[in-house]
Amino acid sequence: MLSQKNVESVTGIPARVYLDTIRGSGFPLPVTRLGKLRLVQREAFVAYLQALAGDPESRRDEEVDERTRVAAVLASVGLESVPCPRSGRASAPSAVASRARLPPK
Repeated sequence: MLSQKNVESVTGIPARVYLDTIRGSGFPLPVTRLGKLRLVQREAFVAYLQALAGDPESRRDEEVDERTRVAAVLASVGLESVPCPRSGRASAPSAVASRARLPPK
């Protein structure tokens, strides 16, 4: 069995990532609660990780689902998502950012 106390030594995954993963919606494995410990069968968890690593299509589907949920929340309050072009560089200023500055006083 894996818990947040031994998951890093067994799989190399930090305890926080493990807990976030097993608490996430759509986690397919049974989680046993024993006090504050969250236990999952080791073999099943490793197989789940291997399936995630080998199936990039499912990750794309999750990203699309997330964007759909975000769009629904925005629409419920009368807003819409605005696509932002990715520059590939965190420090590169975008044209939109330069137009959004307030004029000097």
